Amino acid sequence: MAPAPFTLQEAGVTVTVSGIETTAWDDLRDMLRDQLTLSGNTTATEPLADDLAFFTRQEYIRKGWPDANVEWEVTGNVITLEIDSGRQIRVGEITWRGELILPEEELRSFLLRPSTEREGADSANPVWVRKELDGGVGLVQRRLRAEGYLQATVKMTPAPDIQPDGLRNLTVEVDAGPRFTFGSVEFSGAPAELDAKMRAQIAQTPGEPFNEARVQQIEGQLTTIAKDRGWLNATTMSDYTLGKMGGTVDVVILMTAGERVMITRVVPHEDFSRGSRRVLTANFREAEGKYYQSEDLDIMFKRTLDTAMFARLDVEPRMLPGVSPAAAELRLSGEETKPKTLGFELGYDTFLGAQAGINYRNTNFRDRGNTLAAELNYSVAGPLGSIKLTDPAIFNSGYSASVQLALENFSLFEYSRYGTSLTLELARRVSKGFSYTVFAGFSANTVSTDVLTDVEIGPDAYAFGSIGASLMLDYRDSPVLPKKGWFLSARLETTGGTASFIRTDVRAAIYQPITKKFRFAAGGGLLSIQGASTEELPIDSRVFNGGPNTVRAFAERELGPVTPGDTPLGGTAAVFASAEFSYEIYPNLEFAVFTDVGSLAGANNGSPFDYSSDFRTTVGAGLRYKLPFGPIRLDYGHNLDRRSGEKSGMLHITVGFAF
Repeated sequence: MAPAPFTLQEAGVTVTVSGIETTAWDDLRDMLRDQLTLSGNTTATEPLADDLAFFTRQEYIRKGWPDANVEWEVTGNVITLEIDSGRQIRVGEITWRGELILPEEELRSFLLRPSTEREGADSANPVWVRKELDGGVGLVQRRLRAEGYLQATVKMTPAPDIQPDGLRNLTVEVDAGPRFTFGSVEFSGAPAELDAKMRAQIAQTPGEPFNEARVQQIEGQLTTIAKDRGWLNATTMSDYTLGKMGGTVDVVILMTAGERVMITRVVPHEDFSRGSRRVLTANFREAEGKYYQSEDLDIMFKRTLDTAMFARLDVEPRMLPGVSPAAAELRLSGEETKPKTLGFELGYDTFLGAQAGINYRNTNFRDRGNTLAAELNYSVAGPLGSIKLTDPAIFNSGYSASVQLALENFSLFEYSRYGTSLTLELARRVSKGFSYTVFAGFSANTVSTDVLTDVEIGPDAYAFGSIGASLMLDYRDSPVLPKKGWFLSARLETTGGTASFIRTDVRAAIYQPITKKFRFAAGGGLLSIQGASTEELPIDSRVFNGGPNTVRAFAERELGPVTPGDTPLGGTAAVFASAEFSYEIYPNLEFAVFTDVGSLAGANNGSPFDYSSDFRTTVGAGLRYKLPFGPIRLDYGHNLDRRSGEKSGMLHITVGFAF
């Protein structure tokens, strides 16, 4: 039984459509609504009805119904469309003839690419749309020409008859013709500083398949090398002669470099606020008086975006006319972010449980380009509040400096800690992947408990002063959703006061895609305290192991000694390593299997590399759902060598990659 007619009302015109399946109505309705809106008609007319019938038939042809027919009728202010879709045609067997040169499967993928790119397409038997198949023929021809067969022709012949199951076979004839390859490549005109680099760029060209696109690519690569290093007016041209019978093609490449351009000054756009202009001028000042270098400017660009002051930033060298030697101003334009934001947060993880927070941020405080940030968060462990002032261009330099005051009440296990801390930091991004920070801080804390012993809790009232430094080498493609690359971070901190000790933290990870959906990742870390034993340290100043980012068979902090009331006591050295395979089972949803290993020691270490060899091992599986701020992660880790009093495993719910 055919579905009841569908009705659409738009701009005073009613359209009734019959002969269409329910599943196809949504797309057709949107198309009809767009056409009615574009027409501007407020009454039903015969020309309008004829147009709607035409576009409806084109929509059906596009979806593989080449014999579709649409009749129309106008009654009053109602247009009636009657659709006879006919039979849907799909691509059947493909027969290849001639000089194929490349494997049939590869040629088939190019031929059917336009037909299979649409959402939900059948890769084996896509719908028959002649325009898409003709586009695929063009792709096959381009692929052959990319291999040097510049005279290749491809002809598609559909079968005259359509099979009872709606499949239509086709034959593709390929005439590859002669093959052209690069012969000698003569190159001249490069700046002396770049000549060797450019010649290395084209050294492997002789013997490659010849085609015009490859020549243009070489020209573009050489020009880019020159412009990236300050020869902003460089141009590159090539000359060659093609024979009729194929063979080698000798190419002559000539570069006209012009003068190397020096940046005289940085000019932020006048529409930027005073604070933004200060930050821009400070971060790009290092370019003044130097030759244009895109690599150096990229570092300054990233350093500026780190401030979160700019939604868009454009950097353009503007040549100064009539100046010799060649010079340019660096013009900076773009769009600032909204400086003041107020946010609210709700979350949950298996360590701190339900969490709520409020945060305020002003990225241009008092129009000086400084950032004022305040946060107040509450979890089952208690409240945590902080206020932080950051100058992203301290003393109008490329360094950033910050001061932060934080107050915390931590009451999660069998003790409560009240703490206050003040932290000063000076940071700099040195290159695209390298940054470092030096810091100093002071903290005062008190700990209370009715259960833990003095040995377990350590000092119950303590004050520390500390200084240290950290560095980061980060070559991931994304810091929040990495697919490939690696990072290495290291931190060294020396602390004095109630107890004196040195702490070192080293972490690293590597990410490697195996296929488009399958990836491998591995990571690990070594955390160590030297100069004090576990008992001499306050409980929250110790190192811990176990949790969603270390050894996942254990709850947060719970690898190692715990009290009868399940309070982790920590230690002085933790080491952990993980390996993980994941597969995308649905867009943005991954299934992962992993293994973790780690240990915890409590001795007075004499070296940052002292650790316990009593390793604990985990195997597990989990799901990751990717969001712009990082994946929501659910992992279950199984304890392979369960000991007395330990759980068989642990379920973790958290945000972010494990390492």
